[in-house]
Amino acid sequence: MRVSNTVIGASTIAFGIWTILYSRHFPTMEEGYPGPSLFPMVLAVLFIISGIVLIIQDIRSRSKILKFDVSDLSRAHIINIGLVLGAILFYIFLSDFLGFQFISVIILFSLMKRLRVSTSWSLIMACGVTFGIYVLFAKILLVPLPWGLWGW
Repeated sequence: MRVSNTVIGASTIAFGIWTILYSRHFPTMEEGYPGPSLFPMVLAVLFIISGIVLIIQDIRSRSKILKFDVSDLSRAHIINIGLVLGAILFYIFLSDFLGFQFISVIILFSLMKRLRVSTSWSLIMACGVTFGIYVLFAKILLVPLPWGLWGW
């Protein structure tokens, strides 16, 4: 099943509008400093612009809104969908116990191996992406990530 860009664009626009309406209620800062609503508002405007571009592209190409073909979904695709959903559940239930870094490396490595990436490249990318996400969220944005057993 394939959904046209018109449906995706309309959903993106609706999400952008909802984000603007929701973030208007965030607290404001004094003396003209941008408050916590600035980043969601900027992203919402970008979502709306992206949705408009998708709709315009789809109207120009005159594609169907919904196309469903059973042959598009093979056994390997269904397994990949199940593995991604399983990885999400694995993270949700075990990240507090094992920690973000350990779980993230395991999930990324496993999914890349499923996609037939070489072992060395999978390990390098899993560690690198995990490190990048950790630095961005835990150190720069100060988002608390699960520590796990080792207290990382």
